[in-house]
Amino acid sequence: MIELKTDTIVKHFKNRKIEIERKVLEIPKSEILHFLNKEEFNSHCRNACPNHNRKWTCPPNCPNFEDYSKSYSKIQLFLFVTSTKQFDFLSQEECSLGAYNFTKEELQNDLRINEPIDGKMIAANSCEICTSCSIIKGKSCYFPEKMRYNLVAFGFNVGKILTDLFQHELKWSAKNIIPEYVSSVGAILKK
Repeated sequence: MIELKTDTIVKHFKNRKIEIERKVLEIPKSEILHFLNKEEFNSHCRNACPNHNRKWTCPPNCPNFEDYSKSYSKIQLFLFVTSTKQFDFLSQEECSLGAYNFTKEELQNDLRINEPIDGKMIAANSCEICTSCSIIKGKSCYFPEKMRYNLVAFGFNVGKILTDLFQHELKWSAKNIIPEYVSSVGAILKK
């Protein structure tokens, strides 16, 4: 049985306290592989994402997950969930994206803090270290030691990971519809 650890952390955004529900679980790396479908999920990137082939961390530049993770035996998954009601001081147009970006950045910070020396973080989003990725100029990554890939870029079905492992449903915003909450997920590979 998977042990799910849950707590609430409080952070600040524009001088307001924001509560984030943090859920963490650790599984053998082999148990996440059935959520991997690089061909299907990288096609979504290719057809819809402006970062496709414009960042070293995005498809088709992302390495094969099994090769990338071969020296690790476990994966620790982190899910951050934030109620959008806490962002009701923002305009309707800004609320969902503001809540998501805040949640994603807090998760990124948490992953960086918890990344062990002998482990490797899998980011919550595409790399944002540089304003403009060096790939656009045909150059190697300027900060390869800091660069981190994300679950979607590897080809994971993040929605299925969340429903199957966390019993959590992704909510999406739409024009004039603010979801009840926003979610962001990342991971750490461990020896």
